[in-house]
Amino acid sequence: MVGIVVFNILLLLLGLSILTRFVPLSRVGNAVGYLHKAIGITTPSASQVKMAALIWIGAILAIIDGCLFLLVFITKMSSL
Repeated sequence: MVGIVVFNILLLLLGLSILTRFVPLSRVGNAVGYLHKAIGITTPSASQVKMAALIWIGAILAIIDGCLFLLVFITKMSSL
């Protein structure tokens, strides 16, 4: 449980650091560009890098938390 909370806090802090430009946009742009090239989609323009990074972080949070919720829900339902 502690690991899940720490993971969520770290991703939220990463999102805030990108939003407040604590992390340089060139570094964020390189990471987002690498991710987009790895999965074969168009890389965002320089003006869209920050929004694309925040969308990726939000999607990761939703996917991981959703999978964990379903795991707990199905486990509780199967033990009844």
